[in-house]
Amino acid sequence: MKENGATALKSVIVTGGNTGLGYACALHIAAAGREWQVIIACRNAQKAQAAVQKLIQETGNPEVHYLVLDLASLNAVREFVGTFRRSKFAPLHGILCNAGMSRIDEPTRTQDGIETTFGVNYLGHFLLVNLLLDDLQPGSRIWLVSSELHRNDGKMASFLPRYTTAELLAHPTPEEERFPNLASHQYSTSKLCLLLYAHALDARLKKQNRNGIAVNAYNPGLMPDTGLGGLNQHALRRFFLKHILPIFVRRAVDTPEHAGAILASLMTHARYAGISGAYYDRDHKIEPSAQSRDAALQADLWHTSLRLTGLPPDFLA
Repeated sequence: MKENGATALKSVIVTGGNTGLGYACALHIAAAGREWQVIIACRNAQKAQAAVQKLIQETGNPEVHYLVLDLASLNAVREFVGTFRRSKFAPLHGILCNAGMSRIDEPTRTQDGIETTFGVNYLGHFLLVNLLLDDLQPGSRIWLVSSELHRNDGKMASFLPRYTTAELLAHPTPEEERFPNLASHQYSTSKLCLLLYAHALDARLKKQNRNGIAVNAYNPGLMPDTGLGGLNQHALRRFFLKHILPIFVRRAVDTPEHAGAILASLMTHARYAGISGAYYDRDHKIEPSAQSRDAALQADLWHTSLRLTGLPPDFLA
């Protein structure tokens, strides 16, 4: 075990920790104490390295590192896990699944032929967390960044999730791809999938008594300046999200700095130890949608995800 002075190090992986919410969260974890070793998981090595250097300068914590992770490739996720283990980092105490994307252009596929929003936001994280479960130490915490957009009774009609089947989410038909505002619906559906996964994983971990590993979901609020993962690349949409929408949903708007500080506290502070299966809207535990607790949807997503990622069908059975 690596040590920093007399304090045993604990590592935490932050996906997408090079920018936005992920960066703010990594910053506050690194600043929380020298016992935390922060590992930025990012697709772009150059951006990750720049973020690491900046984090070290801002926090004075030398235990900030990066590893390349491309969530759009299941093989790359497996390679990341192998590299993490070979790198002999400190014992793993946390995984923060923050990285995400969305699109406004034509439908795209990952290297594995999976619809990209579903593949990057959800399926890549599903494989990452499941592969690392045996590496997590007793009392570790897993946080999945979801969104209030996961609600199928939300006020924004163009962002309502459309959960059909997990197979259709991964491989939408040509007819499905012609659905109006499909990219917005796919983004929200990916956030619903993260909540469905959180509940399903929590139940299985508790059933197996896996050393008190906690898994929860988090809503950081609406962040107009971050573009909802690319949904506001058009100038008119940028103006709407940044200046008009906040007027109607003011309480839902937040900044990466504020929401990231809260998420870092949820990951590291003793007051949140032992909490699992919960959904937090910033620092308030709230009830997610009834749809996210639907056992049939959870089962469909879980078993389809096992098949798509090549994990055994009896994984955590």
